[in-house]
Amino acid sequence: MDFQAIIAETKRPVLAAIRRYLDNGYLYAIDDIAQEVYIRAYRALEKGQLQEQSKLRSYLYTIAKNETLRMNARCRREEAKAEKFLEGQKHKMASANDEATVAAMTSDMLEELVNLPDQYAEVVKLAMLGFTAKQIVEKLEIRPGTVKSRLSRGLAMLRQRLA
Repeated sequence: MDFQAIIAETKRPVLAAIRRYLDNGYLYAIDDIAQEVYIRAYRALEKGQLQEQSKLRSYLYTIAKNETLRMNARCRREEAKAEKFLEGQKHKMASANDEATVAAMTSDMLEELVNLPDQYAEVVKLAMLGFTAKQIVEKLEIRPGTVKSRLSRGLAMLRQRLA
């Protein structure tokens, strides 16, 4: 049996397992999980570990379940890192000496936001409005690590422009 036929035959149970075990906030990871499931299946078939067709469906379901649980944990860790980073950035802004300085910095930053690429400006703007990393992830439907990197790069661009 060729691999495309295996995918066609097992696609439904694999996606069902992913949907069943994946936390709602991480739906953006479905494709990554499915890809990992089929990469593992391909490697197992290549090594001759899966000869019986009856075992294939349950094997792929189990892989899908385990990969989904791993992805949930990975996304939670990424979210926590992004949240910690975001809090650090907010703390840096709040540690300015007086409110007038913060207001001037914020005003200058808002003016410069239009000069940033949209993907960075959007994340920086949401962070400045007080959104948490998790809220930004949900609103923009991107990974927590992406929020962290876009915020970091966006703020670096702003610092460079304001310097």
